[in-house]
Amino acid sequence: MRWIFLATLVACDSEPAAPSPEPAPTVVDPAPASTPAPTPAAASTHPDAPRVPARSKDRLAARHILVAYAQAMKAKPEIVRTREEARARAATLREEALAPGANFAALAKKNSDDPTASRGGDLGSFAPGKMVKAFEDAVAAVQVGEVTPVVETPFGFHVILREEVVEVHCAQLMVGFAGAERALPGATRSKDDARKRIEAAKADLAEGKPWEGVVRAYHDGPTKEDGGDLGWFARRQLMPTLDEAAFDLDIGATSDVIESPAAFHLLRRLE
Repeated sequence: MRWIFLATLVACDSEPAAPSPEPAPTVVDPAPASTPAPTPAAASTHPDAPRVPARSKDRLAARHILVAYAQAMKAKPEIVRTREEARARAATLREEALAPGANFAALAKKNSDDPTASRGGDLGSFAPGKMVKAFEDAVAAVQVGEVTPVVETPFGFHVILREEVVEVHCAQLMVGFAGAERALPGATRSKDDARKRIEAAKADLAEGKPWEGVVRAYHDGPTKEDGGDLGWFARRQLMPTLDEAAFDLDIGATSDVIESPAAFHLLRRLE
């Protein structure tokens, strides 16, 4: 059985009224204990080798304000405005969003009926076909930094700000342990031993040892022969703790030890 490490989107307090970006690609890492680590020549064809995500030129990113109405899909019970009232309110909010000096995130936080209001309407990035078509088409039709016309979907009326898709290319060194919330199947190492192991890896890096060699020595998984390469990721495609660390890193920098629900990690930003 494969050991699977899932890189997930940031969880909302409740399901967004508008479709959220798709889950991140499943990273198959590390290999099962019964499978020997691949040699460098075999790493790319190993049956359990991860499919490293490539940088996408087709992804879109956006923030939005949702104005729902009674009987709209997933509308909260307390929403009693009519469809026409919702349309008019969305039009007013769009005018406010277009005003000089307007803060779209603040408008969304104050006015949106979507759970993403708590983060300023931020939907992160999404691939083609992962949003309601009318929503996606509206975002694709404007330039980064522009606000769409009011868009109607089954969830209500949306005012959408297209944003730049920001991606990072990272590698990881991961050390799993038994008893983690999402423990890697077959993990037997204790948490204390795992912490000591990743601290030893961190010390080796601090002494100037090459990242690739340290990954080969300590990393749990077949990507140890590829330097632990995770590929390109946009915001909220990784677990929250990893996402925050990855986007805070400068190119070439290595994170401090990060604990996720699955393991301990060191991240290095490559690009």
